[in-house]
Amino acid sequence: MASASFRLRSLRDRNGWTVADMAERTGIPKRSLDNYMLLSGASLPGFEALCLLSKGLGVSLDWLVFGSEGATPGVELIVERASNAASLVCFEAIVRYFHAKNGAIVSGDRLLNLVPEDWASIVADKAKAEASKMIADGVTLQELLEWRNKNRERSHELFVDMVSELLPDVKLPSNLASQKARTAN
Repeated sequence: MASASFRLRSLRDRNGWTVADMAERTGIPKRSLDNYMLLSGASLPGFEALCLLSKGLGVSLDWLVFGSEGATPGVELIVERASNAASLVCFEAIVRYFHAKNGAIVSGDRLLNLVPEDWASIVADKAKAEASKMIADGVTLQELLEWRNKNRERSHELFVDMVSELLPDVKLPSNLASQKARTAN
């Protein structure tokens, strides 16, 4: 696992910063930053310094302390839940438009008169807002795991219903059918 020292050096090099640039961004003295970035025997920044580094350099505390390993599973679950909420908004708009029968839903490369890039931008904006809200609210890993389990159960139910409706003569495998029966009770 790479060290905080390595991550700071990598960040500096990737952005073309000097230690003086980093000192200006963070308010941490150059000498301290040099000590944090030594190839061997680097000093470990304290909590306050880590906070200043995170804020000043625009990286998360998780990344500074743990690297990419710090992103799982909480961050991935926040992204999954935020993406789900954002996608839902778009699909609800499509369904409302369809039920209102306001003309063709698809015309050329447009869906509801928006190109795919517009839809992607809408989803990204909504996902960002949803993720920011979850982070600001202090969502816990337990809450995220409960949401994922509930969401997976619902997705499974919808899949089984769709297969049953589209292929009524197909006998579902016993594990799918028994899960459907359990959720119906």
